[in-house]
Amino acid sequence: MTQLECAIRRPQATLIGAFVGGLVPWFARTLAHAEVPAAWSAGSQGLAMVMIAAVLGCACFSAITVYKFGCATFGDKRKALGFVLAIEGVMLVSTGVTSAVALAVLILINALANGSAIALAREATCKRREAVARATATRASKRGTRNVKSPIKVVEMPTALTRWSDVVDAEIVSEERYAS
Repeated sequence: MTQLECAIRRPQATLIGAFVGGLVPWFARTLAHAEVPAAWSAGSQGLAMVMIAAVLGCACFSAITVYKFGCATFGDKRKALGFVLAIEGVMLVSTGVTSAVALAVLILINALANGSAIALAREATCKRREAVARATATRASKRGTRNVKSPIKVVEMPTALTRWSDVVDAEIVSEERYAS
């Protein structure tokens, strides 16, 4: 729920994450169901192996996100692992509606998780920026209330020709000057 709330608060970040996160499972399914078999049939086993490596990379990217989602959803690491193997496996190995539904679920999970991760990062960046601005403003306002020179009291010792009340009056005047 927290991810969904964050994703709603930061729609641009969510869309970027959804686009990137949702593309990866689609790439894996497209390569696994169309491109790898076509390359293998055409006798390009080297190309097919490279594509299989790409499929495994896509599956790894998605599996980590789906595993974290499963842990948060089911509260059990074993169930989360089973969920990952089931949904990723069904999407990659089966065909037809089953594969399409698994793909849709994977796109949704990856889009939400990656979108909210980007949104959370954006939110944290904005909060840090605001905190720095507040701290800078506070420092500037504190600097404005005190002079660059530190107020040093200069008190002259009374001499025989100076009255004590004149010295006290001089101190008050000098303190008022430094305060303004």
